[in-house]
Amino acid sequence: MCGRFVASRPVEEIVEQFGVDDASIPPELWPGPRFNVAPQDEVLAVRAAPGQERPGGTGPARPGRRLGRYRWGLVPSWAKDPGVGARAFNARAESLAQRPMFKAALARRRCIVPADAFYEWQRLRVGEGGLAGSPAAARPARGRGRTQPWCFRAADGSLLGFAGLYEVWRASPEAEWLATCTIITTAANEMMAPVHDRMPVILRPEDYATWLEPGELDEGDLRTLLAPAPDGLLVGYRVGPEVGSSRSEGPQLAEPLEDGA
Repeated sequence: MCGRFVASRPVEEIVEQFGVDDASIPPELWPGPRFNVAPQDEVLAVRAAPGQERPGGTGPARPGRRLGRYRWGLVPSWAKDPGVGARAFNARAESLAQRPMFKAALARRRCIVPADAFYEWQRLRVGEGGLAGSPAAARPARGRGRTQPWCFRAADGSLLGFAGLYEVWRASPEAEWLATCTIITTAANEMMAPVHDRMPVILRPEDYATWLEPGELDEGDLRTLLAPAPDGLLVGYRVGPEVGSSRSEGPQLAEPLEDGA
C-alpha cells in the first residue's frame, strides 16, 4: 500500500518535470511543503486538459496537462456519501478493470501524483531490534510484532510520479464539486519486498504521455505501465516512529535514522 508520502518540492519544479500547461490555482490555495501527507489530505495531481495548439501551427492540438488540487481518497460520481473516499486512497493494479469503484476512472480519468518520497512500514518479529542498512539486509516478518517505518525516494534525487485516478463528485446540482484521487499500487519489486509486499506504481517520464492520453488503454499498455519499478530506481532507509502519527510534520520525519538507532 501507499498510505503516506512526502510532497515538498516547489510548484515550479512540478510544472517543469511533468510538462504542465495550466497551473492556475491561486497561490494561497497551494499546499505548502509537507513531509507526512496522509489519506484525506489535499494533494496535487496532473491530469489531461483540453488540447493545446502546437507552436507555429506545426501540427494538430496535443492534450494539455493541468495541475490541480484533489482530496486523497477516491469518491466515484455515483457515491451517495463522500465518506467512501476514506477507504479508497489506494487502488490495486491487478483489479482496477473489474472494480466498479475504479473502472470508469481507469478508462477516462487518469492522473499523476508527484511526490518526493513515500513511506512503508515493515513488520518486525516480537523482540526484534532495529534493522540497519538497506532493505535488502532486512529480514521479512513472521508473526505479529512491532513495525519499523522506511522512507523510499528516487536514487537520483528526482521527483516520483505515482500513477493515479481521479473523480469529481457533488451532493446535488447546486453543490460545489469535490475533486478526489487515488494512488495505484502494485506488487513490490525485489528491493522493496523485504519491507512491504506492495508499492506505488511509479511511472517513467517517457510514459507520462501514454498514461495521460485521453481514452482507454489496451491491456498490453496497462501491464507495462502498472508493473513494479525497476530495482535500481529507489533507495530506502529507516526513519523514526514519529511519522506514524498523521499529526506529525516537518523535514525531520524523512531523515534517516543513525545506525544502531
